[in-house]
Amino acid sequence: MGSCASDVFRVLFCGEEFNWGYKFTKEALQDDTDIVVSCCPREDVGQHIGSTDLAVPLMARLDCQMLDRAPRLKAILQYGVGVEGIDIPAATQRGIWVSNIPSEGTGNALSCAEMAIYLTLACLRSAHACAESIAQRRVGVPLGRTLFGTTVLIVGFGGIAKELVPRLCPFGVRVTAVRRSSWGQPADASAEALLYDKGAWSDMHRFAAAADIIIVACSQDRTSMGFVNDGLLAACKPGVIIVNVARGGLLDYSAVRAGLESCHIGGLGLDVHWTEPFDPQDWIAEHPRVVLTPHVAGVTELSYRAMAKVVALEARRVQSGLPPTIQLAAVPSPRTEVVLEPQ
Repeated sequence: MGSCASDVFRVLFCGEEFNWGYKFTKEALQDDTDIVVSCCPREDVGQHIGSTDLAVPLMARLDCQMLDRAPRLKAILQYGVGVEGIDIPAATQRGIWVSNIPSEGTGNALSCAEMAIYLTLACLRSAHACAESIAQRRVGVPLGRTLFGTTVLIVGFGGIAKELVPRLCPFGVRVTAVRRSSWGQPADASAEALLYDKGAWSDMHRFAAAADIIIVACSQDRTSMGFVNDGLLAACKPGVIIVNVARGGLLDYSAVRAGLESCHIGGLGLDVHWTEPFDPQDWIAEHPRVVLTPHVAGVTELSYRAMAKVVALEARRVQSGLPPTIQLAAVPSPRTEVVLEPQ
């Protein structure tokens, strides 16, 4: 028997980017007649959030002003790891659960690790110069570099790094890593054992000085914003290759541009950018030593179908009055007693 309109639980994908998430989630919940899954452009979220029970932000910011327009909202579930676009304190104050989908176990981290290797190889083999040679009917150029024999520094040691390390080692590289949290957690043991060396965030410059390739795979917050800056690049070898599959704001734009201009940066592989979508006419986008992909590192059928199943599971939990499996916001109980502060 179908549910009446007032009983329908509404899931809203906030943004039309990464649209496979919406499509696969709708497919996963197609037999749940009392759950409706919809999608709207980022600029229209405010028009739909008022009738939403579970919001899934995709490139859309959910700040306190937006949350004020969402009296029915019970939970926010980030489609992926990064929750920097969600005002978690404001959500907590309003009794709204905040959750995300960790990259490990869904194929997301694995997919991002593969993309990091792809971008690294594309930089080493001068992908743009190869395309130019094809266009000019030349053979035997450009002269490439091998991944074999290099030292690769991974910044961050979360899900992506743990998938990346065992995939890099067979190439005959020395893999090092720095992280902000402490080492030695049991879950890290298998990947950690393969590292040539490891250090703390404070060891960054020392590790960067020994690296031929730096792969950025850490989270972005106030402490990590723009950490690839003039100071870090000055510590790097001339010709260093930098690959970013995490967040665009981790690289300082001016420092990276200067590094490319001086040839101190020998190659730059970016799946994430300072603004998205990235301007194709931007100086960096047009540089011959830069390889860009459109924020698709985690966008594979493997990962997106797995993450859609997580959204379906969490939608059913929240619909039943249960909290999300992962809670990033401590919600007062009962929810009806939440007192909103004047904005």
